[in-house]
Amino acid sequence: MSSMKRITGAIFQAAAVIVISVAVSFIHNALSSNGIDPFRKIDQVPVVDDSADFGADGIRIITLEKLKEVIDSGGVVIDSRSAAEYRNGHIPGAVLLDYYEFGRQMDNVIPLLDFEEEFAIYCSGPLCEDSSMLARELYTLGYRKILVFKGGVERWEEEGLPLAAGGI
Repeated sequence: MSSMKRITGAIFQAAAVIVISVAVSFIHNALSSNGIDPFRKIDQVPVVDDSADFGADGIRIITLEKLKEVIDSGGVVIDSRSAAEYRNGHIPGAVLLDYYEFGRQMDNVIPLLDFEEEFAIYCSGPLCEDSSMLARELYTLGYRKILVFKGGVERWEEEGLPLAAGGI
């Protein structure tokens, strides 16, 4: 067998493996309870700061004071971190909806949410993007009164506020 035929055969086999792998990945994603819609447009979700009029469409970034208002009014607060982080300490009253486990956990949280009521989401701290990514996912489901507290647990603790441990 010539070296050209072996190279051509190897290229064909590699291409076949890639095509089969991609097909299996898409099928697995479609059947997984934690699968994602690859055609959603979460990067186009508008984000506004807390000073914006809430009539503005988009996710609103809030201060610690606004988060306290949501908590004091009995509003829903979502922790977008992992279950282990949640158990180690979370804002009292917060419910867990790990961004990376969204498909598996959303059935526990969605009944708590109302399309007409605002709710807050937080994660670890200012550099954590899980709360923003989760907010974008919920926005694509039709929720429009989403508040994101970027300070997260880090800012909460800096203020000397208590954390609740355990749960889930």
